[in-house]
This record gives sequence, structure tokens and C-alpha cells, in this order.
Amino acid sequence: MIPPFNDSGFLPPGVHPASLDEIEARFGVQSDERRAQMESVRWMIDLAIRAGVKRIVLNGSFVTDIIEPNDVDCVLLQGPGPLKDPAAEAELRSGLLPYLDIALLRRKDFESMVNFVLRPIVTKSQRAWWRCFYEPQR
Repeated sequence: MIPPFNDSGFLPPGVHPASLDEIEARFGVQSDERRAQMESVRWMIDLAIRAGVKRIVLNGSFVTDIIEPNDVDCVLLQGPGPLKDPAAEAELRSGLLPYLDIALLRRKDFESMVNFVLRPIVTKSQRAWWRCFYEPQR
């Protein structure tokens, strides 16, 4: 379950597991911009499953109460060894601008990134934590 926003429109710091339906209901229907971003998230998740991605973290203005977020920040955890579908990997690496900002990482880099961003960033313009966690079902 995705927790409520605080008074500033942010989720509480932490990783919040959620299904794709929960993510869409909470973040993907409030405006035309959000609906387009959610379609991009669905596109990315389909590619991620084909590629063999193990975990996906969504962050940024998409997981706030902003009506028209800038984009969806995504960090994807690769499994050990090469990805299953090189074409899907190539498409993921190229992203779907302007809606998705994708980082495809190995476990060590993924854990470092998540641990780093779970701490609040101190500058006012960059107050963000990694918020939503999605694990593709196999």
C-alpha cells in the first residue's frame, strides 16, 4: 500500500512496494500529462520484463501530488549475467523521452543508488526520496 502524502505533497521517505494498478490509481490518472507518463511506465515495465529486470524503483515528481510532473525517474535492477532480450535492453537504455528517465543498473550500483536517495537531499529544489517500488511478476 502506498502511504498518504505529507503536508508538502511528498510520500514519507522509504521504499513503498506497490502493484502496477496501485501505482496507476495513485499517480497515473489525475491529468493528461500523468496519463501519458503512466503509459510510458507500462511500456517500460513490458520491456523490463522482456529484458529480465528484477526490480524497478519509481521516483521524482511523478510520485508526488504535483498535477503535471516533469517526468518519471526510474531505476531498474538487472539480474546477474546478460539481459534476456538485447533489443528490449537497447530500448530501455534509450528511454522514452520526455516522459521517462531510466537508469539500468547491476545490483551493487542499484543498492548504492537506492541507499543514497533514501536520504533526503538537502537543497530545496531537490527534495526527493525514492518512493515506489515495483517488482515485475514472472
